[in-house]
Amino acid sequence: MDKELEKGNKVVETSNGWPDKNSIIIFLKGPFILTHKIESIEYREINDPHYWKAEYYDKNKKHILVCKF
Repeated sequence: MDKELEKGNKVVETSNGWPDKNSIIIFLKGPFILTHKIESIEYREINDPHYWKAEYYDKNKKHILVCKF
């Protein structure tokens, strides 16, 4: 998330409690600017205008970083 913010993306919303009671979801204003490769992080293309464009899911902590369209 820090790298996205450094490149100009902005946090526009946060949520918690899904998909796990301790999960945190952070929504970024625009599409991801960078590609991130981390062993415990899974990238997912959602491409659903009712939800969001893509996400990075932390398999260990169950946190999600989301980007909007």
